[in-house]
Amino acid sequence: MISTSSKVKAVSSILALLAVCAVWELSVRLLNIPRYILPAPSAIALTIARYRDYLLLNLFDTLLTSALGLALAAAFSLTLSIILAYSDSVREAAYPLLSGFNAIPRAALVPLLALWFGLGMVPRVLTAFLIAFFPILVPTLTAMVTIEKELWEMLTAFGATKAQVLTKVAIPRATPYFLSSLHMGLTSAVVGSVIAEMVASDRGIGYVILSSTSRLDTSLAFSCLLLLALTTFAVSKVLGLVERRVARWAYRAGL
Repeated sequence: MISTSSKVKAVSSILALLAVCAVWELSVRLLNIPRYILPAPSAIALTIARYRDYLLLNLFDTLLTSALGLALAAAFSLTLSIILAYSDSVREAAYPLLSGFNAIPRAALVPLLALWFGLGMVPRVLTAFLIAFFPILVPTLTAMVTIEKELWEMLTAFGATKAQVLTKVAIPRATPYFLSSLHMGLTSAVVGSVIAEMVASDRGIGYVILSSTSRLDTSLAFSCLLLLALTTFAVSKVLGLVERRVARWAYRAGL
């Protein structure tokens, strides 16, 4: 059941959003800003209504590639975190390589991915995966390997093996961090999909933004950004509910 404080926060957020839109609308009209520079919220709403089917089709395509990339990043990050947490030698050898790879701008890899895999879905999914991978890996691995020294010594003193410590303590301890990191991974995956669509695709929200701005149809570009933001926010809220249900024990009551 929704608490009174949650309702107040929701109403406050809606009122704040309406106030921003009102100021935006008045500023555009009073300052007579050209539509191709900054469209008014009313113009964006009309554009969404006009191109509704076209926008929803491309939005679905972007969300599909983002979801696939996020799923791959989550599965690969969790598996790799367990391996690196279990073996100190593997972690010491592999983590610097992973950190070095993380320094490479993933957007620079999109042309290569398009060259290797063509202009289909694969480059977009891989770009989403590559950008979402590290934001999930780092907090999950950190939570697994930062067990307190006193706890570790107590468990080993009672005869617990390294595998038992990992499965009974480290992985449950890392579960809230892993679930929480999916929020950042979601945003990163969407960014990766949009970047790939701008470079190596003829569909998706990224492609629509690129093509609309080339025609100075700024209202359509803003419509894409608005739909993308609202949808990502909604999915993030769903992930938050899943996180609270799966790792309820990790949160204090009332938070």
